[in-house]
Amino acid sequence: MQSLFAAIVITLIKIIAAYASGSLGVLSEVFNSGIDIFVALVTMLSIRYSAKPPDEDHNYGHEKIESFSALFQVLILFITSSYIIYEAIQRLFFDKGNEVHVSLWIIAALVISMVIDFYRARALKKIANETHSKALEADALHFSVDILSSSIVIVGLIITYLGISKTADTIAAILVTVIIIRLGYNLAKKSFDSLMDRVPDGLYEKLRLESLLINGVEGIKSIRIRNAGSLIFIDMTIEISRLVPFSKAHDIMDNLERRITELVPNGDIVVHSEPVITKNETINDKIRMVVGEAGLKCHDIFSHKIDNEIYSELHVEIDNTNDLYKAHNIISDLEKRIKDEIDIISHIKIHIDEPSDLVFDTRDITPFSNDIVREVETILSECRDVVSSNEIQVVSSNGKIRVSLNCIFKDDYSFDEVHDIVTILESKIFLNLKENHPRLANVMIHAEPSGSI
Repeated sequence: MQSLFAAIVITLIKIIAAYASGSLGVLSEVFNSGIDIFVALVTMLSIRYSAKPPDEDHNYGHEKIESFSALFQVLILFITSSYIIYEAIQRLFFDKGNEVHVSLWIIAALVISMVIDFYRARALKKIANETHSKALEADALHFSVDILSSSIVIVGLIITYLGISKTADTIAAILVTVIIIRLGYNLAKKSFDSLMDRVPDGLYEKLRLESLLINGVEGIKSIRIRNAGSLIFIDMTIEISRLVPFSKAHDIMDNLERRITELVPNGDIVVHSEPVITKNETINDKIRMVVGEAGLKCHDIFSHKIDNEIYSELHVEIDNTNDLYKAHNIISDLEKRIKDEIDIISHIKIHIDEPSDLVFDTRDITPFSNDIVREVETILSECRDVVSSNEIQVVSSNGKIRVSLNCIFKDDYSFDEVHDIVTILESKIFLNLKENHPRLANVMIHAEPSGSI
């Protein structure tokens, strides 16, 4: 509002000066300042409209209206500049000029307008830089041009006043017009770039390089950038290993968004991820993915190579293990799918397991299973590798018997050595108990080093 009031005051001063002097240079200043009144009104309306939040019809907000406002202002500048050039040609080449009457108060009026324009331009430029407003930037440009144009007109008036040249005033008007056209062109280019969503210089490559530095980002599929007023909208699609869990992928995208926000504080950022196969995937990783895509779960995957052929073995959980025919068909289809998608596998064997994520009602029958406990203790006492054992527990769940216990091993045993011993012990206990206890489902031994007790 203060800018509008100042524009009105300056325009009135220049109208009086132009009428009194007959100067084309001062007349060009009248047009320039008069436009400022109209421009200030357009700027106020465009900023008010651009401040409206996004809605269903304008998902990216309304800030591009400022670019239209800036273009409209440039159009008005070009129209008035054309008139000034036309009038200058008439005075220079067809001797249709009016006599110029220069006085000190006319020069003083222009100096006063320059001082007002200086403070207006500085204040608006500061706000435009802070808000990235194209409309305010255009407004500040107008007032900066006013200062320069007024200086040139004053020089022309002084030369005319001193009688050095009769055409100085007209030439000054032409110079002012050329400056206005040049600055208007630059502003129009910036506004067109905004409307056409031109990417700021270097931003695309900078975002690409910085994104690839984020841990977990395997590649960049697409980056789309557009700006609207003070905001820069950034839509990215990144590639993340398909082995990464969803929660971890979400963390990777959050880290990337935070980094982009540091680079582009006025950015509105959306990051989407797509799973990809990476060179670090093992055969077992690929098998796990195929099984997961089939809606099944697996464990204990083991792949090995004999001569030039790859053998893979794994356990797959089937919902209804009591229906052997149905389970076999599911596994047969899965074996074929694995070999089709991972063609380097020559042979595949799948062991059918019951679901591991089901929670059964379990009853502790240890007090009633003394024969089982004694048999387990006897087998363990014959194994010199076991330092001691404890917590032998026998439970009944879903009609099956399960045995679990803890075994303590010497600290100097390696993991592989303990694993082999435990596997042999579990098999031995299972086979010894199975004959008298046909409902026995499994034996599980938890291994601990002696230093942990």
